[in-house]
Amino acid sequence: MTYGSFQTIIGQIQLSEGSSVSVLTCSPGPELHAAFGHSAIRVKDHYQGLDIVFNYGTFDFEAPNFYLKFLKGELDYFLSTSSFIQFANYYQHYGRGVIEQQLNLNSTQKQKLFNALNEELLPENRFYRYEFLENNCATKIPEIISSATGLEITYADEINTETTYRKLINEYLDPYSWSRWGITLILGSAVDRQITNTQTLFLPDYLYKKMSGARLGDEFLIENENNLVVRYFRSKNNRFFTSPLFVAILFLAFSFYRIWPKASSSILDKLEHLLFGILSVTGIFLVFMMLGTEHLATKNNFNILWINPLAILGVVYNKRLVWLGLAISALFTVIIQLTGAQEIGSTAILLAISLGILYIRRAELARK
Repeated sequence: MTYGSFQTIIGQIQLSEGSSVSVLTCSPGPELHAAFGHSAIRVKDHYQGLDIVFNYGTFDFEAPNFYLKFLKGELDYFLSTSSFIQFANYYQHYGRGVIEQQLNLNSTQKQKLFNALNEELLPENRFYRYEFLENNCATKIPEIISSATGLEITYADEINTETTYRKLINEYLDPYSWSRWGITLILGSAVDRQITNTQTLFLPDYLYKKMSGARLGDEFLIENENNLVVRYFRSKNNRFFTSPLFVAILFLAFSFYRIWPKASSSILDKLEHLLFGILSVTGIFLVFMMLGTEHLATKNNFNILWINPLAILGVVYNKRLVWLGLAISALFTVIIQLTGAQEIGSTAILLAISLGILYIRRAELARK
């Protein structure tokens, strides 16, 4: 998705017979906010001197309480416009490709869609509550095409019934990336449910694929497509030896080392106390993301079983039952993974097992 505050005053324009309306699909970029690509609508009419892009993926960094609103899922995105040249130059600069799909619309339908877009540019209409899975720059496009023309869009192909939001999201995240791992921790079991054909349209690439064979009423939706900007940006894979998975393997080795009787160390004990404190703070954050925000994707997150907000209680009270409770909670994460209630991931499972071992060790020491 993109950000900014471009705005062009269009006014009332009657499109000519030679005008065209198309959907633009932009490839992913290097920043995390651009990792999933972007979608927009282009209206071109050489007779009217018009070549403009309508962009639903706009947000304002300078909005009051921006970061808090973003965190809580209460950030409003808005529809903005820019010239196509300005839009294309931005993506060319960052090496991100742009593919255009021209819509198969008659003159009346094009005018209705153009008028609807202008209507949504009005100050009272241009803002909408962004939601990553269900209401974003990609999902808004088939919505306004269908509402403006009064015709339903039907998609030809069905997706694999085993597809989930998480599987689709993971396609765009480097498996060795710390960013991917952080996103995986925040996403709850809500993204592990099987999704329908149209629910895949939250991703611009999937909107592009689905629209290729879609119909608007009785006619094919897409008339033709063109590759407007050639992509040259390529994601760099992170190295395994700096990845979260490698760190988890090292931590597992450390937990086994701590079982060894001669591994007792006051310094290591203090480091563990710090770790348990960090886990508690992180666990509180996960609880906040589940209960204190509007994000659908962060609900019912079983990662709090091992990123436990109560981990600090073991340090404070040092009671055997507290440590055993923390151990059972952490190790229960493995059962969650096996039952398919949530995709926890191999890295988190290794960390959960490691913590379980450390908690059991603490429980045994507390008994003495």
